[in-house]
Amino acid sequence: MGLVNNQKAYDQYLIWPGENGNFSIGDYVPGFRFQLRMPNFRGNYLSCIEELRFTLDGEEIQPNNVEILLNGKRFRIHELSEMYKEYWDVNECAVIEISREGGLCGQHRIGAVMRLRYGYSAYFGTCKVVTSRCERTLVF
Repeated sequence: MGLVNNQKAYDQYLIWPGENGNFSIGDYVPGFRFQLRMPNFRGNYLSCIEELRFTLDGEEIQPNNVEILLNGKRFRIHELSEMYKEYWDVNECAVIEISREGGLCGQHRIGAVMRLRYGYSAYFGTCKVVTSRCERTLVF
């Protein structure tokens, strides 16, 4: 019997139903946040994230409106390819902050796509790359 690729089993955990809501600066609400998990059984370096994108109620969220909070630091999507020393432990949630004046109210459908390269699985010079997808309804 051959090996079973059960990588997709982790897709459902990509958007974590933990702490989500609006964030504020005084009385000003510049946006909303939700949590994201590493969609595999191991952690990985941020530089191994080849693609990361989000949708809100089916509409694409522009990458310049996204900040990733992890390990006490803030990152922008375009910076990830250079973060080869920044490790995302499998047990840690990243907080995704989306700039959207006024935040959100009520139920909304959040989507995420992450294409992740597994450097530890390089065979014949090629690394395994897996694309994970998740959509989840969150209440804000």
